[in-house]
Amino acid sequence: MIKNSLVILLSLVSLIVSSQELEFGVVSKEELMEKEYANDPSAPAAILYKHHNTYYLGTALTTEIHERIKIYSKEGFDYATEYINLFKGRQDDESVSKIKAVTYNLVDGKITEDKLEKDQIFKTEASYNYNRVSFTMPNVQVGSVIEFKYKITSPFIWNIDEFRFQYDIPVKQMLAEIRTPKGFVFNQTPKGYLRVFPTRSVKKDNRVGMDVVINKYFLNNVPAMKEEKYVDNIDNYRSGIMFELVSIDLPGYYKSFAKSWSDVAKTIGNSEDYKNKLDRTNSFDDELDALLSDHSDQMSKMKAIFKYVKDNVKWNGMDGKYFYHGLKKALKEKTGNAADMNLLLVAMLRYAGLDANPVIISTKENTIPLFPTVDRLNYVLAYAKVDDKPYFLDATEEFSDINLLPIKDYNWRGILIDNNDMVWTQIDIATPPKSNRMYSLKMILNEDGTCEGTYNSRLDKHSAMSFRKNIKDADMESYLTELENRFNGIEISDHTLNGEKSYDGFVKESFSFYDEEDAELIDDELYVNPLSFLRMEENPFRLEERQYPIDFGFPFKDTYMLNIKIPDGFSVTSKPEPILMKLPDDLGLFKYAIKEQGQNLSVLINFEINSAMVPVTSYPILKEFYKQIISKEAEKVILSKV
Repeated sequence: MIKNSLVILLSLVSLIVSSQELEFGVVSKEELMEKEYANDPSAPAAILYKHHNTYYLGTALTTEIHERIKIYSKEGFDYATEYINLFKGRQDDESVSKIKAVTYNLVDGKITEDKLEKDQIFKTEASYNYNRVSFTMPNVQVGSVIEFKYKITSPFIWNIDEFRFQYDIPVKQMLAEIRTPKGFVFNQTPKGYLRVFPTRSVKKDNRVGMDVVINKYFLNNVPAMKEEKYVDNIDNYRSGIMFELVSIDLPGYYKSFAKSWSDVAKTIGNSEDYKNKLDRTNSFDDELDALLSDHSDQMSKMKAIFKYVKDNVKWNGMDGKYFYHGLKKALKEKTGNAADMNLLLVAMLRYAGLDANPVIISTKENTIPLFPTVDRLNYVLAYAKVDDKPYFLDATEEFSDINLLPIKDYNWRGILIDNNDMVWTQIDIATPPKSNRMYSLKMILNEDGTCEGTYNSRLDKHSAMSFRKNIKDADMESYLTELENRFNGIEISDHTLNGEKSYDGFVKESFSFYDEEDAELIDDELYVNPLSFLRMEENPFRLEERQYPIDFGFPFKDTYMLNIKIPDGFSVTSKPEPILMKLPDDLGLFKYAIKEQGQNLSVLINFEINSAMVPVTSYPILKEFYKQIISKEAEKVILSKV
C-alpha cells in the first residue's frame, strides 16, 4: 500500500510541473490509434483528460467541465453517455448551457468528427431534488475518442459540489480548480484513500472585482476504482474533496456559517412541511377513526397504521425529506415520494396517540455526509417510541416491516425532528437484525451417481425481504429455469412457495429434484459432495488489497441440514473431518460436522457473519476465511462397494 501511495504521489508531483490544459477539438491520431491503456490494459475506456473549473461570477456559482474519453472496447460504450445532475430547490434550479460534444474516429487514416445535435440532449426529473440532463455521443465505435464540454450555473452559491478525482475507469490527466473570493473561508475535506493536495495562490479577478483564492488540484495516472462485492456505496470511497463554507470575513463584515447537526435539525424542523403541514389531520381523520376502533394498545395501532399507509399509498420511486404532494394529495392520488409516505405515517401515528417524529437520513445511494448539512440529507423515516422502545418505519418498501428497514436506510445516523418537545439532535438508527436462512436437503443417492431428493428453505427478516422483492414480478417458468441452472443443472418439480406475498414472517420454498451427476463413479467408488448443489464455489473477495469496508447489508446465520441415503452395497471409506473456524472479534464462524448412521450420512453446517459492516482491516482474514470455507465444502465423501 505504501509503495502504491508513493507511486501516486510521484505522479502528482511530476504533473504539477508538466500539466497544461488541452484545447478542445485538438485530437491526435496517436490517441485514436491507441489500443489499450498502458497502465491498465483491461480498462474498457479511460479519461484522457478532464478539466473541472468552479468559480463565482455575479450572483451565481459557475462550473465548467471539459472531458475527453478514449473507448477501448464495446464495454466502454457505457461511458459514451454523460449524465448531468442539476439540483433543484423550491424556488431556484441549477441549469446547464453551452453543451458541445464531438465523437472522433479514424477512417482511412483521416480523423472524422460527428457532432452532437440539440435534439440528442434530453432533460428528465431524476428525483425529488434533481433534474437530469443527458446525452449519448453519436457514432461511437471501438477506438473512438469522445470529447464534450458544458457549463453549469447554480444559484446555490454556498453549496459547492464535490470535486471527484476517481472513477470506474482510469484517469490519465486531470486538472480541477476552484476560485473563491478572498475572505470566503471553506473547509476542504478530503475523502477516499488517494489524498491530493492543491497548489494555492491569490490573484485579482476582474470579473468579480476582488482578490480570489485559487486552489488547483493536479492528478496524473489515477487508477480506476475497482468495485468488489459487498460495498455500501462505492462513491463514499472515491478520492475527492468536499467543500463547506465556514465563514465570510471581509473588511467591516464577518459572518459564521458553521453548523452543528442540531442546527441542521432546527432548519428542517422550521420548514413549512414540518412546522405546519405535518399535523393537518383533516384529510384522514374519519378513515383513521374507523381503522383504530378495533385496536386498543399502541403496538397494534402502529401495526395497523403502517399497513394502512403501505396499502393505500404507493411509492413513486423518489427520495425526499420534503413533501412532493403533501398529505391530502398523496392520499387522494394514492402515490407519493418518501416524505409524502413517511410523514403521513408520522402524522397518523401522532393522531393515534403515539409518540412519533420524523428522522432525516442520507441513504446509502446518497453517500455519507462528512459535515453538518441540510442539502446532503435526502430521505425521511418515521420514528416512534412505545413503552420507551424505539421503532423505525419506512412505508416506501412493499416488503419492509417495523424495525426492518430497506437496506439503503442503514447508513450513518439520523437527525431527529421533534418540534413538539423542541428536540433536534442526532440519533443512532437501529442496526439491521440478524437474518436466519435454513436449508434442508434429503437425498437418495443411486449407485450410478444419480440422485433424487427434496429441498426446503426458510428465510426471515432481510433475507425474506430480498427474496420477496426478487420473486414479486418474476415469471415462474423463467425463475425455475434460472434456479435449475444455478443449482448445477438439476431438474426441479413440485415447486411451492409460501409467504412470498407478505411483508412479515417467513418465506418458505420447497421442491423435488433429480440430479443426473450428483456423484462421480470411478472404479466401483462413488465420490460424493455432501453439500451437492448448495456448496460455495466462488470467493466473492478477489482483490489482493481492498480500500473500503465490507458491507454485507445485514448479519446472517446460514444453517444447512443434509441427509444422504447411501445406496445398498456401498459403505463409507472416507469422509471430511469436522471443523470449527472462528473469525476474531466474534465477526463470524463456520462449523462443519458430518455423521455416519448406518446407510445414512448427515451433515450439519453453520455459517455466521455477526456484523453487517466489517472493517477493511479485517479484509485479509475474511478473504482467507471464505477461501477455507470453499476448500472445506469441496471435500468429498468416498463410498466403496462392499
